[in-house]
Amino acid sequence: MKKYLQRLTGKISAYKYWGALAATLICAAAMAFVDNAFLAQEGSLLHNISLGFTTLLKITLAALFGGLFATTFPIHRDSDDQQIVSAAKPFAELRQGGMFIIVSTAAMLAVSVLAGDRVRPSEDLFARFYVSVSALVFVAMIVRQLQWLDVLIQIRRTTFTAQFRIIALVIGILLVVTRVFSVVTKIDTQVISVVGLAVLAMLLLISSSRISWISSFSKDQKWKAFGIAAVAMGISIALMIRQESNEQFVLFMENLLPGAQNFAMFSALLSTIFFLRISFSLGLALPTAAVVDRKINEVRSLAYLSRTISQVYDLERLLGIVTTMIRDVCGATASWVELEDSETKTMKIAAQLKISEQELQILYKDGVLRSVLAQQGAQAIHLEALDEEIAFAPIYPYAKDFAQSLIAVPLTLDNRRIGTLFAAHRDKFIFETEDISLLAAFANNISIAIENVRLFENSLEQERFKREMMLAREMQHKLLPKQHPALTKFDIAAYASPALEVGGDYYDYVKLKNGMNCVIIGDVSGKGISAAFYMAELKGVVLAVAGESESPADALCRINAALKGSLERGSYIAMTAVAIDEEKSELIIARAGHTPIAVSRNGKIHLLQPRGVGVALVEPSKFRNFLEEIRIPMAHKDVCLLFTDGVNEAMNAQQEEFGIEPLHGVLMQKNPEARFVVGEVVRRVSEFAEGMPQHDDMTVIAIVAEHNNTVDEILQDVPEAQVKDNVVIVTG
Repeated sequence: MKKYLQRLTGKISAYKYWGALAATLICAAAMAFVDNAFLAQEGSLLHNISLGFTTLLKITLAALFGGLFATTFPIHRDSDDQQIVSAAKPFAELRQGGMFIIVSTAAMLAVSVLAGDRVRPSEDLFARFYVSVSALVFVAMIVRQLQWLDVLIQIRRTTFTAQFRIIALVIGILLVVTRVFSVVTKIDTQVISVVGLAVLAMLLLISSSRISWISSFSKDQKWKAFGIAAVAMGISIALMIRQESNEQFVLFMENLLPGAQNFAMFSALLSTIFFLRISFSLGLALPTAAVVDRKINEVRSLAYLSRTISQVYDLERLLGIVTTMIRDVCGATASWVELEDSETKTMKIAAQLKISEQELQILYKDGVLRSVLAQQGAQAIHLEALDEEIAFAPIYPYAKDFAQSLIAVPLTLDNRRIGTLFAAHRDKFIFETEDISLLAAFANNISIAIENVRLFENSLEQERFKREMMLAREMQHKLLPKQHPALTKFDIAAYASPALEVGGDYYDYVKLKNGMNCVIIGDVSGKGISAAFYMAELKGVVLAVAGESESPADALCRINAALKGSLERGSYIAMTAVAIDEEKSELIIARAGHTPIAVSRNGKIHLLQPRGVGVALVEPSKFRNFLEEIRIPMAHKDVCLLFTDGVNEAMNAQQEEFGIEPLHGVLMQKNPEARFVVGEVVRRVSEFAEGMPQHDDMTVIAIVAEHNNTVDEILQDVPEAQVKDNVVIVTG
């Protein structure tokens, strides 16, 4: 049966108004048929039994229709167990329910007046059908009225209000049964009806006392609710008076539906008692409404602030919420917030509301306001009238139009002042002690929220910087050569590692104008972003000038000419250019302020330091005069090692430098391979550092001769050159 009713209700609800209209007509036709079928033998025993059956059936049909009406047009409300914090919900229910009760009760009164003689007993089928339709509409309005009252009573559900529903249902069923029994037996049951209604009225009076939610209304809401309650109560009283004094109306009720008079009386009584209680409570609450409103606003503001600031991670938006809250809670005409600047450690205006920059400058003129704040230390300031403060005497004539009273509450974190909350009013004696206490409560939450936002922004900034560095490192890595030049008599290997995400070390392989392959290694002064920027610029310059250069020295001169003036003052690039002459088995080296070049030959280690000054330090016209170019004959398995100062200046935990001496062991290896030499240098530097962070960018390049010529054979080809320690020196 339950499933059937749910299915039927669902179908009717789907069609809303049309479904309700169809249900009304069906039930009305059934009631009219019952009246004509069972009232044929008036005065007989069969008539009495038929009348009782008819009464019960009509009541059943009316109850069924009332239930269908209530489910088809349900009243939306939250779960009974939900605690209502805001006044919006109960006020909306009261306004909506009260207005419905006013309209429905007035409609019931109007129907009774307009019905006239049609409500009298008649054999006319149309008249009975009209009466039946009127009865159902009447029942629907009362059901909805009772439904609204139930919602209002249950806004704050308690154990008693939940039990009240059950008690009211039981008494209602008892009154219906009593009415049917009275019709069949002709026994007067008026006493039972009166007692039942009295019990319900008493229970309702107790239940209606549980309306503490009225105190949460604002002053404006209280006045509106008082007016709605008064009108609803007046109309309900009018309905009860009409039922007691107008026989025509009583006859109308009885012809509509047996027991309808009690049903209507019951709803009118409930409405009267409930709205009388509401009117009484609202009347008592109105004189103190302004004070209560302020307290409610304070509590709501604190709750809103606590809820909101925990969800805001933007400092500007957070301070906008804070300034608005300060102004609203304290009733100020202007508000602003000072915060400590993390870099300068000074207080600066971080946000302001309803006060201009010019007005703030007046308050802070000659350090007046700051001196007052300094005197108070970590204590809040309450200035009721600025004209009574000696410190403000110089600026008061200029500030009186926008600030005559002022409060200031410090923002502290870990016993350290990080800012101040300000509220100002253009009138005197506006702020109270409660305002300072409230702002002090705000200040604790605001301080934590500001710190959280700053930490969040710092973490975002760090994450963004990290991503940018990774991207920059990727791009810088792409600037380095992807493969070594194809050589027949020499083997080359290289390694580069920045100290930070990006660095200023650079190496590349280019072809000179004469077709020789040239190895270029450079070290931009400094580290990090700026060094990486210059490294990228150097890459472009090298590629532009290499093809026009006749020698390593010429290439360095052209690079210096291109970069002089483009680097910051004091910045320079230490470089070494090594051209590989495979035909003569020589290395041609020019050095511009770079680290020494280490060369192993015949069991000896040579540290070559040709003259030269860093790129971009000397004017192009003078740069060549400082530059020296040398030729190094390379025999089989001779090694030339190029490295930046990140190798020799690497430090361990004892702050000791790696130096150059440890490189000798690497260079003295028999039958070395370029890849092995580079890897061994990197390994030894890492072991020496003992896990200490890399101090500087590190680049290592090894050039190993792979031919069978001896040094003496090679030197025979350069008789005109100056030979010293198997090194051919060509000065510029």
